[in-house]
Amino acid sequence: MISSEEKEKIKSDIVEKVNSVLEKYNESFRMDKVTVLNRAETVKFMGSYRVYERRNYCSVSREINSFLNKYGDVEIKSKKIRDSGMKFTTVSFNFEL
Repeated sequence: MISSEEKEKIKSDIVEKVNSVLEKYNESFRMDKVTVLNRAETVKFMGSYRVYERRNYCSVSREINSFLNKYGDVEIKSKKIRDSGMKFTTVSFNFEL
């Protein structure tokens, strides 16, 4: 099992990296937190972010996915959203350690 300190470090590393990539591409969204689900044998980390500029989506997701893959097998889902005139792609991810 992962210690509380390790969980907090992983959570903060993910938030910092995702936000730095979003900032690099001048995206307005910032990730607040990563959710942790403690299971009997594993710990599941879950989070999501938005990309508003569709032309940035491939570069942003490639860079973030490359970082997340260092934690092992990551499940990533994306969905294009059009809400009240706003268009963006929401990306959710999760992995277990």
